Amino acid sequence: MPFCPPYDTSRPPLYLFYLLFCFFSLISGIQPADLQILMKLKSALQTSDGSSAFKSWESSNSMCNFTGITCNSDGSVTEIELSRQNLTGVLPLDSICQLQSLEKLSFGFNNLHGPIMDDLNNCVKLLYLDLGNNLFSGWSAPDISSLSQLQYLYLNRSGLSGSFPWKSLQNMTGLVRLSLGHNLFNPSPFPNDVLQLTNLTWIHLSNCSIQGTIPAEIGNLKELINLELSNNNMTGEIPVEIGNLVNLWQLHLFNNSFTGKLPVGLRNLSKLERFDVSMNSIEGDLSVLRFLSNLVSLELFENKFSGQIPAEFGEFKKLVNLTLNKNNLTGPLPQNLGSWARVDKISVSYNFFTGPIPPDMCKQGTIKGLYMHHNSLTGEIPANFVNCSTLLEFRINDNLLSGTVPAGIWGLPNLRIFDISFNSIEGPITSDIKHAKSLVALRAENNRLSGELPLEISEATSLVSILLSDNLLQGKLLIPTSPITNFRISDNRLTGEIPYMICNLSFLRIFDVSNNNLSGLHSLLRVRGMSLYLTAKHWNHRMVWRVGNAHCLKSEDTQVQILLILFISVQAELLDHVSLSILNDNLYTCWKWQFAL
Repeated sequence: MPFCPPYDTSRPPLYLFYLLFCFFSLISGIQPADLQILMKLKSALQTSDGSSAFKSWESSNSMCNFTGITCNSDGSVTEIELSRQNLTGVLPLDSICQLQSLEKLSFGFNNLHGPIMDDLNNCVKLLYLDLGNNLFSGWSAPDISSLSQLQYLYLNRSGLSGSFPWKSLQNMTGLVRLSLGHNLFNPSPFPNDVLQLTNLTWIHLSNCSIQGTIPAEIGNLKELINLELSNNNMTGEIPVEIGNLVNLWQLHLFNNSFTGKLPVGLRNLSKLERFDVSMNSIEGDLSVLRFLSNLVSLELFENKFSGQIPAEFGEFKKLVNLTLNKNNLTGPLPQNLGSWARVDKISVSYNFFTGPIPPDMCKQGTIKGLYMHHNSLTGEIPANFVNCSTLLEFRINDNLLSGTVPAGIWGLPNLRIFDISFNSIEGPITSDIKHAKSLVALRAENNRLSGELPLEISEATSLVSILLSDNLLQGKLLIPTSPITNFRISDNRLTGEIPYMICNLSFLRIFDVSNNNLSGLHSLLRVRGMSLYLTAKHWNHRMVWRVGNAHCLKSEDTQVQILLILFISVQAELLDHVSLSILNDNLYTCWKWQFAL
């Protein structure tokens, strides 16, 4: 560092010049040192193709203009912000922490590896540290107790393991955000050291092996806006002191072993927008939640909740995601459910709901997922569901629904899965199914659908699975030309021949047309890779010849692997003597074999 000799202070003008000289000499000593450290950092890390992280890092440029670098007024480096730059390598913390003015060190969302060295303790002026979302696998977190000025600490998803030095947080009284989630730390109870940090607004400790109960002292952290403790081994009841956290915006406790009822104090969390306690063993009703009118996402699935959905849920104007499946909820659904908010998903499946489907779930034109299956819902599919143009998945199977499917629903343009199976729905499949260009799975078995399959079903070109068994369909067998793998239309009233075009369905794995009045068994002689499941329609039981996946037919060292089960319904008189050909896909050789029934 430059040295300034003693000077006679009795000569003011020259003394002022002397001070300026010393100041700039000091700066000129700092900047080259900082530049050398940055150049060492550049040489230690590698960038992927296309990354521009270090393109400006040339000694001919001012280091304060380097990408990700911020300097203070005297030209010293105060911030290194290189998050999301596709960087790999080992951080040279021994040199980085020689930057005497460094306040922010951010390398989140990269591919850094190796240890986080103890040299990190030398970055004593750090206010912000982000090494999260990296690959420090197999290494423990270092003691960072000297970073007493730290306000933001992000080490989440960094691959750390072993014991976390919780006591090193004790001196960080100004810590505002603590994010350590998704690391393989050794199991430990909720750290008491965290409970002393009363300035915390953000705690993310999900999936880091915390066990035991949530301490009552959590209620002292009244500045919290986010508390995430999901995917741990936590037990006991949610403490009533949670109700003291009146600033909470997000509370995630899912996938633990919490029991008991929701604490009454939850009603105080009027700012809460995201609440997830799914995959626990919480019981009782949902009445305490009726006051949380600012909820955007409410996820309670896989618990033991009972009682009815509060009517107020239908009035929540911000509720976008409601997931209540796999509980013991009863009664009718609020009839204005989803009518106010710009709903994205409603899932109430696997409960005991009764009554009609709420009619206005598509009113806002935003819903993508509607799951109401496995309940006891009655009535018809609401007619205005034809306006559900954004719907991707619509599952109302295993209910007590009746009536017809409103015509426009068959042709919803974005629908991928449509499941109305195991109801009492009647009427035809209408020709507007040709507009269902995104439809992958059509499941309507065990209903009272009638009429003929419309020719337009072939225009639903994305169909992979069609399940229409156990209905009242009639007319000729129509097989779509889409890349279908699963086609089941057994137990209907179809007539005519099995069409030759079945031979062109190279992706077909299951073909079930049993218990119809079909003929044309010879159409099947050209189908590759099939095993056979034969049903004699007029017999009082099924006569089955079947080769499973584990059995092979052998001939001259060649194995013909049976990959597919083919279901065929034929008249008993056709079964006297059947000859089938199975084409070996490897040798393209046709082996014939015969059997008699």
